[in-house]
Amino acid sequence: MNSPFFYILMVNLVVFSANAWFFMEPEGPIAKESPVTIEDEKTNKNEINNKDLEDEKPLTMDDILLNLTAEETLAVIKSQTDAQQKIETLKAQLQAELKKTTQRQQAQELQEAKLATLEEENQRLADKVSTLDNQVNIQESHLAESLKREKQLNDALQKELLKHASLLSSPIDQIKTSIDQKSDLLKTKKTSQGRNGISDAEFIDVAVQTNNIQTDVVDGNEEAILEEKHFSGAVEFGFNYEQENELTKSAEGRLILDYNVVDQYNINNDIKFEFEDEEDEETENEWRWQLQGNYNLDPVNLIFLRSDIQRSQSASYGKEDTFTTGYGHIFFNENNHKFNTEFGPGYKLAEPNDGEDEVSFNEFIIRTKLNYERIVTESLQVTLGSVFELGHKNSVYEVEFKAQNRIYQELYLIFDINYKYNQNVPEESENDELSTGFNLQYAF
Repeated sequence: MNSPFFYILMVNLVVFSANAWFFMEPEGPIAKESPVTIEDEKTNKNEINNKDLEDEKPLTMDDILLNLTAEETLAVIKSQTDAQQKIETLKAQLQAELKKTTQRQQAQELQEAKLATLEEENQRLADKVSTLDNQVNIQESHLAESLKREKQLNDALQKELLKHASLLSSPIDQIKTSIDQKSDLLKTKKTSQGRNGISDAEFIDVAVQTNNIQTDVVDGNEEAILEEKHFSGAVEFGFNYEQENELTKSAEGRLILDYNVVDQYNINNDIKFEFEDEEDEETENEWRWQLQGNYNLDPVNLIFLRSDIQRSQSASYGKEDTFTTGYGHIFFNENNHKFNTEFGPGYKLAEPNDGEDEVSFNEFIIRTKLNYERIVTESLQVTLGSVFELGHKNSVYEVEFKAQNRIYQELYLIFDINYKYNQNVPEESENDELSTGFNLQYAF
């Protein structure tokens, strides 16, 4: 009901009513106050009607205004002016309303366009997210398949290595029984009962890289079924060529016994016998007994107590007894090589053989040992060691190279070269001593 067309219609009705009201007024003022009878009115109306019919000419606004008085004419004009102003006002309001409506429609259309654009963008993003989800699902499927395949390969590799574990030997496990070896190369694992075992991963790592195979394998939380092995050893037989004061050939034998408690202490016993055959001389005997105990402070640090007793009828000194104690450190002990050192004070007693000039040295010394071990192949290991004994009267320098090759299971062929230098020796004795040996070793 508030439409502009309604207001326009009302204005037109008002104007039409005003015009009709004015048209209904008498044409002029009343001349006389005499009463007019009904018959007279009828007569006048008939005359007027007859006259209108006779003239047959419609009345115009000007004719109507001419029949009105001045006041009536002004009133009519004022009414028309007011009506016209109202019409103009209503037109202006209508135009303003139309403008606002147009603006609202344009704003609504703009919002609808933005909404459509956002919906399209949302749909595009939804399609992209769906595509990415599909790609992620595909990648996850490929990854799961790859992990499954990798696990199958690892399981097959472990089964194959475990199947042939009994055919592999343990060079480190046997070489450790030598006085120059330590038990640090063993990779063992304590069980709840105090036994040693290794996990599957460690077993494979040791089998491939260090050949340290143990049968007490621990799988997950399973317990080792074999007792801890503390005792091990080796027996050697072979021939030795020595260049000391005279060229000698000797048959030698060696017994190595080792008692080891992992991460706690180690006791190593090494006894060596030689039956020498010197040129144009009768057979002489030579022997050496080395005994060393190590106590582990932590995985890389230890303290030791050592004795070295030698007897020889062909060397510069017939009797050499050395007693030392000190500190040891492992610089690195990785997959297939190890480097360690020992350092400490000691006391040495050295006496020449009978018939030699009396040059005896009984003095305090400082002993330093450097040792490097490396597993070259599955069956070959090399060791390079050096010992320096520094004293006030006499100093001794010794270098040894040893190569050990596994022939079959616990059977090894050993080749070693040893060079020893004594700073002070009896007259007509050599400072240098060189020996070369080939031995066959059986480890247990």
